[in-house]
Amino acid sequence: MLEHLKIENYALIRHMDIPFEKGFIAITGETGAGKSIMLGALGLVLGQRADSNVLWDKEKNCIVEAVFELGNDFIEVFESNDLDFSSQTIFRREIGSNGKSRAFINDTPVQLTVMKDLGEKLMDIHSQHNTLTLKNSNFQFSIIDSYIDNQNLFSDYHNLHSKWRHLINDISDQERKEAEFQKESSYFQFLSEEFEKANLRIGEKEELESEVEILSNAEEIKTNILQSINLLENEEAFGAINQIQKSRQAISKVSAHHKTIQDLYTRLDSSFIELKDIVFELINLNDSIVLDSQKLEDSQSRLNIIYDLEKKHFVNSLEDLLKIRDEIDEKLLVSSNLTDKIEKLKKEEKEIFVKLSALAKEITKSRKESAKKIEKEILPLLSDMGMTEAVLRINILENQTLTSNGENDIEFLFNANRGGEAQPISKVISGGELSRLMLALKAVLSKKHAMPTIIFDEIDAGVSGDIGSKVGQIMRDMSNRHQVIAITHLPQIAAKSQYHFKVFKNLTKDSTYSEMSLLSEEERINEIASLISNGKISPSAQSLAKELLD
Repeated sequence: MLEHLKIENYALIRHMDIPFEKGFIAITGETGAGKSIMLGALGLVLGQRADSNVLWDKEKNCIVEAVFELGNDFIEVFESNDLDFSSQTIFRREIGSNGKSRAFINDTPVQLTVMKDLGEKLMDIHSQHNTLTLKNSNFQFSIIDSYIDNQNLFSDYHNLHSKWRHLINDISDQERKEAEFQKESSYFQFLSEEFEKANLRIGEKEELESEVEILSNAEEIKTNILQSINLLENEEAFGAINQIQKSRQAISKVSAHHKTIQDLYTRLDSSFIELKDIVFELINLNDSIVLDSQKLEDSQSRLNIIYDLEKKHFVNSLEDLLKIRDEIDEKLLVSSNLTDKIEKLKKEEKEIFVKLSALAKEITKSRKESAKKIEKEILPLLSDMGMTEAVLRINILENQTLTSNGENDIEFLFNANRGGEAQPISKVISGGELSRLMLALKAVLSKKHAMPTIIFDEIDAGVSGDIGSKVGQIMRDMSNRHQVIAITHLPQIAAKSQYHFKVFKNLTKDSTYSEMSLLSEEERINEIASLISNGKISPSAQSLAKELLD
């Protein structure tokens, strides 16, 4: 329940510090006095967004702080949000002059979404605008579903439905990919066969380029190799090896007489051996090089195949070509595997569909049972509020579409008069009837769910007289299970409350601001008398106010 509400620097509120008790609390005040402003401030600690326009003094922060008394049934909710639980929990919002906002729960900074999620579990604020949502099918479903004991049905269904939708989307994506691959598969197959025919291997391009270079210049290479051999080895032409040999022999005759000559002899000897080895390798190289025009043609043709593939695939190396070949083969492999994957996904989708359909039918059954119970329990409440002939019929219809809400459509049919035909509430129900129907539904649902605090913001629209008293009594009865706060203009409802606050404007020379105070017994009589006589407190109005309070 809400224990305390503190508001500073919000709209017309400079400072407001209000304690609340358990039970039924009424809040009254003239139109524009600030009742809706107080609700707006309360909305901040329930996670609603705000900006710097709400500041009374633009130089100071706006602070709204609400203290809630909670039971142990909230421990799990707090732990799931990584928050320390306390039986006395403080929600605080701070709005800076720059519009920036900070949110705290028990002095721990939290995201606004966390504050909103927890706030929705602590307090239900119902206004005239919310009454119109009763005509909305999603809201109608929420009423029926909240009355069902086995809430695991819905979590199981939603989890399975989410998985099912994901599978359907996945199947669609895979089928689209398969269709795209089918369009390209013949081309990919052609490319793969082209690569297979080419039979490329790593390093082949460099080998071929070297081979073509040698074969293309074989005659010139051999001519120059032979010339080099002749210059080194020809005795008649004073070959270099023969001359070095003679020099080596001459030096050897005197090498024993001088150390330097010995060193020079050693170097000449090494040069002689090295040149002999060079000649040997030149002879072998010359023998290995042949003038083979056919081999040259074959090698050039093979090299052209590689060049053409590189040009076709916009690359400059054999390594890149081999990567493209592997990618094409991978695409063909993926294409061949897609069909198997799609079949497996479809099989899984059918299995989940069967389970989902079974859950949907179980939900339908529970909804129909829930609807009958609500129809039965709501009639006495409607009768108490002057709608003695009213009939509410809730039809749970079955369709063949598994939506996130099951396989149902819903109809709230209503008739306020004897003998009439029940029709959709959007067509036949008046504003006052709609307010009373919503209150009756809230009263029925409040027996099922332990919402700590329920606030009714002028739900008494279109209600007056004795009916207002009955409406007030229903709220009083609800307050046995919940803290009920009613913002009202009806004296009959205010008189049924256990605590009565008044919101009023305070005028100073330079400004106007709102205040709120708990009324004493005498002040309460005067306030109710004022409500009875449109602001004029007469003895007869005071007398009637006392009767309402008794």
